[in-house]
Amino acid sequence: MSDRRAQTGQAAEAVVARRFEEAGFVVEARNWRCKGGELDVVAARGELLVFVEVRSVTTDFLDSPTLTVSAAKQGRVARAADLYLRRRAVAPRDIRFDVVGVVFGAHGTRVEHLVDAFTSPWAF
Repeated sequence: MSDRRAQTGQAAEAVVARRFEEAGFVVEARNWRCKGGELDVVAARGELLVFVEVRSVTTDFLDSPTLTVSAAKQGRVARAADLYLRRRAVAPRDIRFDVVGVVFGAHGTRVEHLVDAFTSPWAF
């Protein structure tokens, strides 16, 4: 990954983490890595734990970077979330998977938040 792309991703994750904190969440983890993948942001509020996939672009070309989260990516996030939950001291009552797209475009920064964007295969 190029330095510029990594910096853009880190900047987007910082924007997203700040928005969750402003909404009353505690950010438990950022860039949590495991053998099966990575969790960009993990945020908790009360009995709710949210796993957030952050996508970013530096152009207004795409309607939304959230469109780039494939079924395969959802599976990797879900597997990483499963490992995260196994290592967490207290199990949450509610779990949610969100996708947040951040566009650093010519007209400023735009954020699109898809709440409960997908369901983990092990949720059934």
